[in-house]
Order: sequence, then C-alpha cells, then structure tokens
Amino acid sequence: MTAASNFTDQHLLAFLKEGREEAFTEIYRRYWEKLLAIGYHYTQNKEFAEEVVHDVFLRLWMQRGEVEIGSLPAYLGTAVKFSVFKAMLKEKRRSQIRARLPQSEIISSDNEKIEARFLRDYLQGIVENLPEKCRLVFQYSREESLSLAEIAARMNISQKTVESHMTKALKTLRHGLHKLQSFIML
Repeated sequence: MTAASNFTDQHLLAFLKEGREEAFTEIYRRYWEKLLAIGYHYTQNKEFAEEVVHDVFLRLWMQRGEVEIGSLPAYLGTAVKFSVFKAMLKEKRRSQIRARLPQSEIISSDNEKIEARFLRDYLQGIVENLPEKCRLVFQYSREESLSLAEIAARMNISQKTVESHMTKALKTLRHGLHKLQSFIML
C-alpha cells in the first residue's frame, strides 16, 4: 500500500481486515491524538488516557477480522469512552474495597448510573448517524411521542414510509446494541 494517508477510512478498514499493518498504522496516526483528547477529557490524567487509547487500538488490531465498523471515528470514540468508564469503574471498586466500605448498594447504584449514562450516549450516537428522515421519524416517535399518522402528516410522507423508516431505525439500534454487547464481552 502506498500513501495510506490518501485512503478513506472505509478503504483503511477493508485493508485492516486483510491484516495489512500499513492500514493499522495510518488509522493509528489519524486518530491517536483525537482519542487521547477524548480519554484525557474524561480522566484528566494523560498516562491513564494513553493507556486506554493504547488498549483500544490493541483490541482493534486483535479483532480486525471480526468487528464490523460503520464509522471509524464513532467506533473508536465510543470505545475510548467506554474503556475510560470501565477503567474508572474498576478503580472505584478497588478503592472502595481497599477502604472496606460496606456500601455495596451504593456501589451498585453508582455502577448502574455510569452504565446508563454510557448506554444513553451510545444510543444517541447511533440515532445521530441515522439518515436524516429516518432519524427524524425516530425522534418524533420516541421524543415527541407522535403516532405514525402524525409523523406522516408532519413530514408530508406516507404512513408506510414512516413505518419503513421506523423499522430501519429500530433495526440499526438493535444492531448497535448487539455490537456493544460483543464489545463488552471482551
């Protein structure tokens, strides 16, 4: 591969699946600083952020043939956020064990809040990447509680088209949740 910097993310992903190290190197070069900034934003610790980003890239390489990635920046950014939250949660648990706090219910509640926040952000990211009409149909349905007929009237499209967009949105969300579940299993 020559001049990997000229390739699109989709081309790099295809080459990565083939195990081409040049593609991985270019992805690393292209996204390292951005991901480090995301990690630092959440951790306020450069070394910790570097470790998280390194782990994300390592997992990307190790799973290059298995993982399906639609948007490389979204995937990597989400992976860094999730890894930060997961590492922070692990550190919090360790601190609490060291302090021998008998507050397991509080720990569980905090864990659930962190996981709920991450899941909300993750799902919002999927919704934001839907095609415009599909995203609008989903948002009108879920955020404004409009019926399919009301959405069709508002958007001046048929109710069947609204149903089609809603089906696509829900299918995309289910697929995203399946990918998240696979990532969490690691």
